[in-house]
Amino acid sequence: MAERLTIELRHRIITGDLVPGTVVIEPALADEFKVSKTPVREALQRLSHEHLVQVLPKRGYLVIPMTQADLHEVLEVRLALEPIAAAHLAQQVRSDEPGSLEALAALRKYLDHQRAATTRRGSLQASTAFHRVIAERSGNSRLTAPLARALDESTRALYLLSDEIDVKRFIPEVSAHEDMLAAIASGDPEAAREAASRHLARIAELPIPVS
Repeated sequence: MAERLTIELRHRIITGDLVPGTVVIEPALADEFKVSKTPVREALQRLSHEHLVQVLPKRGYLVIPMTQADLHEVLEVRLALEPIAAAHLAQQVRSDEPGSLEALAALRKYLDHQRAATTRRGSLQASTAFHRVIAERSGNSRLTAPLARALDESTRALYLLSDEIDVKRFIPEVSAHEDMLAAIASGDPEAAREAASRHLARIAELPIPVS
């Protein structure tokens, strides 16, 4: 139950359904999910370790705001780790390791979803899923967790954009994902590393106002 609540609350925070500055309290969440306060407390404590909420003694938990400095830091983490994950996945494809074909199929599926998206939210959901496949299929368990957490935080920043972004702004990202997929599918680790690095470096240069 605590794991299910963690996933649900994390999703609400990342997608902006729980906006920065919101104070959530255990009794209210327990009532909403029709559970005791214990799994709610466990879930919120996990999210505090992920720096998504902050404990407010005797008040509840604050959904932590995200600043430009925060975004810069998480993009630095992604830029350091995700090219390695992409290279590892390309190596798995080259070696024809179990699960590599399924990973490629998942990347193609989410890229197709992103191409077909007509809204900012739809494009972002597909993009996040694309990058999550790379993080989860890298084959390095010590890399997966911090990379997935950084991906969540950078995705949250995009959901918190103060203005709507025309979906056409995502076209260069689709092209970058096509390059990443081609490099991974070719089984060329260095090409995959370079494609991921180029893509993330461009993201880091974008002016993204966050709440």
